[in-house]
Amino acid sequence: MPRFKNNSKLASRALLLTGLIFLFTVPAVLAQGNLEPDIRSADSPKSPVDFDLANGATFNLNVTNYGFAVSGQYRRVVTRNSEWLIEGGFGTLRDPREQAFFFFGQQIIPNKFQRVFNFPVMTGFRHRLLSRYIDDNFRVYASVMGGPSFAFAYPYFEDVLAPDGQPAQVQLPNSRINDVFQGWGDGDWKIGYAGKSSVAVDFGSRFNTLTSLEFGVMFHYFPDGIQIMEPNRLILGEENQPVDVERGAGFDARDWFFTPTITLMFGGMW
Repeated sequence: MPRFKNNSKLASRALLLTGLIFLFTVPAVLAQGNLEPDIRSADSPKSPVDFDLANGATFNLNVTNYGFAVSGQYRRVVTRNSEWLIEGGFGTLRDPREQAFFFFGQQIIPNKFQRVFNFPVMTGFRHRLLSRYIDDNFRVYASVMGGPSFAFAYPYFEDVLAPDGQPAQVQLPNSRINDVFQGWGDGDWKIGYAGKSSVAVDFGSRFNTLTSLEFGVMFHYFPDGIQIMEPNRLILGEENQPVDVERGAGFDARDWFFTPTITLMFGGMW
């Protein structure tokens, strides 16, 4: 019996010690989860206004689905985090159905009817996002712009007469493909609309020097459409010789153009 009593006392003491350890350890473990500091907002995010800067201008290099383009942008500070924008650019438009092939260094695009130069002129606003949580040397902006889009379409090849005596408007075996500087005299202008939404980052803590990277989506709309691919289809006879032209059996004119954009911007503010 004495042996049983000693074991009972040891068990009671062990149980008491375990309870004390649990009592003091659990609150400490729970408190550990609250040691992470809260996100602290920036005390005073800077703005061009703080440096008496009201205007800005950039030269832009753009990459789109249609190739490379260039543009220029003017910025006018409106509030601490907002700016008014005017942007004008020069690039090209293409039909997504185009397929280019190269033969002996020359590019050939089957069924192409016209080349298109594009001159969008847009205005809009950009606004800085999360300025109190992101450092001034990585300034994030969202922007929206819109305006007219001017397009100059001119022949991809020298059109010749079809067997019916009318312009073929389709490549014949004796059609000569124009280079980029030929055929301008037979071109015409189209007027439509353009728009772009984007997110950009201005790098650097010096506001008077602008270096930006922009990712966006851009559209063009031309109510009358642009005939980039051949509107007619060539009918071939024996030995693949053209015998007739089927009018209206080719490709439709396109009125909508969509493309993602990646833009590098270089400039300054004053």
